[in-house]
Amino acid sequence: MAALGVGLLLQGAPAAAAAQPAAARPVPGEATSAAPSVEASGYTHVQGVVVSRVALHVRARATTSAAVLGSLDPFEKVQLSCQAKGSTVEGNNIWYRLHGEPGWVSARFVHNYTPVRWC
Repeated sequence: MAALGVGLLLQGAPAAAAAQPAAARPVPGEATSAAPSVEASGYTHVQGVVVSRVALHVRARATTSAAVLGSLDPFEKVQLSCQAKGSTVEGNNIWYRLHGEPGWVSARFVHNYTPVRWC
């Protein structure tokens, strides 16, 4: 019965959208901050969470040698604008540009909930 209800709600939507796991779809009446924000003009940002055990440095560029602009606490939620290749941190050379503030963080220590576009 639930599948029928979902099918009716998604009438006209692509079949792939209906086949998504429940955790990937927004729940009616629940905030959808984990999904990317999309304005009429297109893509803006994605939410992520810091997964380091200690404070994560925010850098001026996507490299460990760049100036430290600040830090983020473990489990802090962040908004990510885009990703780029930079210096390698524990085998990962992807860095995320923060949305709404200057700075870059290593993707090694940030979990993104949805894909992040390339800068």
